Amino acid sequence: MNRHPLVCDTTLLLYLDRIGQARLLCTFFEPIVVPEQVRLELDMGRLLRPDTINPSRLGWVSLVSIDQSELDALPPNRLGRGEQAVIAYARAQQGYWVGLDDHQARILAERLGLKVVGIIGVLLRAKRAGQTMAVRPHLDALQAAGFRLAEGLYQEALRLAGEKDG
Repeated sequence: MNRHPLVCDTTLLLYLDRIGQARLLCTFFEPIVVPEQVRLELDMGRLLRPDTINPSRLGWVSLVSIDQSELDALPPNRLGRGEQAVIAYARAQQGYWVGLDDHQARILAERLGLKVVGIIGVLLRAKRAGQTMAVRPHLDALQAAGFRLAEGLYQEALRLAGEKDG
């Protein structure tokens, strides 16, 4: 299986970990890098919830720094620092995919010609690769963990997974 390099945002790591599926990233992506801004967001999350994933302790993740000039080179936007860092890093590196779930971040990344994957995309790949039997339980677990998922997107994910009822 051809694995792509990935620069990962907070949401992808956080919620895949909360449903026990963070290691799926290693199945489809290599190397996996996390900008320092994302690490800081997760560090802050551990203040509220100590079980928040710590990318510094993951042997399959490399932490990377982003030059301020790369952040400044982004088009004007209202994204968070982590999302900006993910997009800036992917723009500066050849061939990196961006792991993003925020709608506005995905729009900007796609507009800049970057390949984007989110949690649902990872879960759909996992089903196609035989790494999981069904997507629905993972989507339900994500929602139970606090991941916001519009009903239309939930239904579309089930359809793409071949799990749509009737």
